[in-house]
Amino acid sequence: MLEIIAHRGYSSRNPENTLASFDDAVNSGFPYIELDLHLTKDNVAIVMHDDSVDRTTNGKGLISELNLEQIKSLDAGSWFNKSFSCEKVPTFEEVLSRYKTQAHIFVEIKSSQNNLLYEIKKCLDENFVDGKVDSRSNEQQLPIPGVSIISFLPDQVLKSKQILPNATLQGLLLLTSNFEDIEFCVSNKIKGFLPYIRSLNKEIVEMAHKNDLYVGAWGFSTPEEVEKAIALDLDGVTVDWPDAVQKILNS
Repeated sequence: MLEIIAHRGYSSRNPENTLASFDDAVNSGFPYIELDLHLTKDNVAIVMHDDSVDRTTNGKGLISELNLEQIKSLDAGSWFNKSFSCEKVPTFEEVLSRYKTQAHIFVEIKSSQNNLLYEIKKCLDENFVDGKVDSRSNEQQLPIPGVSIISFLPDQVLKSKQILPNATLQGLLLLTSNFEDIEFCVSNKIKGFLPYIRSLNKEIVEMAHKNDLYVGAWGFSTPEEVEKAIALDLDGVTVDWPDAVQKILNS
């Protein structure tokens, strides 16, 4: 079954990477959620896509140069719609404690900050026994609850295998897809192969599956583009409009 992963939560109808967005996804029956992490100046993992607060809050500045108190004072919703003016930038701890029994969280590591993975580990240790999250149940279905670590940064993915060995899955995000990328994942025991949808073809997907990789895709421009993922027999799609994709799957 194709897993629908809510990109930054239910981001087509909520401000991305907010509790409102994650709540909407989970409460609407989409328990696979994706989020992005950066470290604040005082070493707290917060949920935001960009490396600055400029685009999605009423503040300005790099996350790495602001402390948590400063970031928590910002309005993280009005840029999307004034009805979300009470939304704040969540910490990873807040998201994890809220959904740890309800969701599978795909955590995208956005920066090369050395302490970020250790802050994730601290949160996992505080929320799960011995920091252990359930392993993949089978090749097609990721368990709920669960936490997977993904990134475009190969070094961070490799480090996460050492620092976060109990994560459900480590995955490499890719702008392209080729057999060398598959070999890199296989040789480094990275189980998630996550390329841009338009770079994928049947031959690549079949080879990835033969090597027991979880194959997901991102970068969909419209819900209808998910039909390509269905034809390719992908395992997961990361999208802004999970309800529209579900209707396509149901049809």
